[in-house]
Amino acid sequence: MTPHPDFQTIPRHELRAYVLSHREDENALRIYMHRLKTEPGIDRHQGGISADDLVELNRLLQHSAAKTGDLN
Repeated sequence: MTPHPDFQTIPRHELRAYVLSHREDENALRIYMHRLKTEPGIDRHQGGISADDLVELNRLLQHSAAKTGDLN
């Protein structure tokens, strides 16, 4: 059996590749997810829709309805 790489030191892209090819390795996945949460330079999104997003969506819907003549 081939020993697994040192998950703490290998580059994140290599760890990702390892996780994808060894989906049963929960420890590797746990370390990968931890690194995604803690390493700098990674864009993180909380998900969901903000109040500003809803205002913009409403504006776009009204604009689209006005263009098509559907003003229900």
